[in-house]
Amino acid sequence: MTLDLAAHWLHLLAAALWVGGNLAVALVVQPALRSALAAESRMAAYREIGWRFSILQWSSWAVLLGTGLFKLWGLRATPEVFAGVFGAILGAKLCLIAAMAVLSLLHAYRWGPLLLSLPPSHPAFQENTARMAFWGRVNAALLVGIIGLAAALRFNPW
Repeated sequence: MTLDLAAHWLHLLAAALWVGGNLAVALVVQPALRSALAAESRMAAYREIGWRFSILQWSSWAVLLGTGLFKLWGLRATPEVFAGVFGAILGAKLCLIAAMAVLSLLHAYRWGPLLLSLPPSHPAFQENTARMAFWGRVNAALLVGIIGLAAALRFNPW
């Protein structure tokens, strides 16, 4: 296996884990917890799931960053690649990734801990739950956009 192939494989594997994990949490775990558990028990479950998922998420992001930079380094001999359609698609993908990174950091270090610190009876609990649900939908849209742009990169090599 060549180094390029290994980097591409690792990039795809990390993306699959990250995307699959996000979809599993959003489409399976959250609805199941909402219908099966009372608010306080649900928050305890979210705390545990969030901690475990954050390990997967940040590990995947580290692999994606490393392999993505490696793949870009391989294109350094042909800088004109970045002036065309490929460069435009890559730039759009990186912008969406940056937006998703900001949302992920806010969720992990501000909104999530704030929500977990509030009792479900607190007036700010519902407000924060609604905010996280809204930004979760934005995050999902960014995720879909990133996947679409990644596919477009594959079919627009330069």
